[in-house]
Amino acid sequence: MASASASLSLAFSPLLLPTPRPRPYSRPINPGFPTPLRLSLACSPPSRRAGPVAAVPDGVAVADVVEKDWSFLDAAAAAAAAGGSLPRALAAGALSPASRVLAVTPAPSFVDALLSGHPCELLVAAHESLYVLAGIKEGHDEVRCFHLEGGGGGRGGGVVEAVPERFDAFDAVFVCYFPGMGVSAAALLKSLAKRCSKGGRVVIFLDQGRQSLEQHRREHPEVVTADLPTRPSLEKATAGSKFEILEFVDEPTLYLAVLQFQ
Repeated sequence: MASASASLSLAFSPLLLPTPRPRPYSRPINPGFPTPLRLSLACSPPSRRAGPVAAVPDGVAVADVVEKDWSFLDAAAAAAAAGGSLPRALAAGALSPASRVLAVTPAPSFVDALLSGHPCELLVAAHESLYVLAGIKEGHDEVRCFHLEGGGGGRGGGVVEAVPERFDAFDAVFVCYFPGMGVSAAALLKSLAKRCSKGGRVVIFLDQGRQSLEQHRREHPEVVTADLPTRPSLEKATAGSKFEILEFVDEPTLYLAVLQFQ
């Protein structure tokens, strides 16, 4: 009898085991990591110091943005503010609290100095560098910032084409780094004549003069693409226009050209 019971237990033991459930289908594990999506701003040539990340405006392809290193000008502008040449350039703009101001290729420290000592109704900043514009906007949200295509010599060949037409009648225009704009003096004045108010001033300056310009040309040839206008070239550029030269200084440590729109 015991032998029969053992035989029955062995015979039915598989029925007492839990029924195996079918395993759900799973995708094979990929031992490799997914390829990351890389979005980067091309630099030409590589900068010695990387700038902060800036957003690319709508309609501008990432691959089309070539960011140059303009950081060396911010240190120069800060030194000029401390040394006294920058206040002279700002004073040449004859600013008032009601002034509408356009700053072309400004350094963030220039914007700091302008707003701290000369509050104005409107300040528009136009620059080729998205990094510089991002720094200006971060420090002063009230500044209206616009990107210059090709350093200023973009589709319109001047500078104001990048600024919407609702911003016009500028009382003062500060051209902070003419050698990096890629336009001629004649093209610059022709462009600004469309947007300056009557009696408005255009101030072209370089607070360290030609001596420092030559150093910039050697160290940053990707930025310095032109020379500062001479007095004869400015006279030729203003011939037949409504601009008049009020002041012209071309010294080793200061370049300052002040023109007024008649």
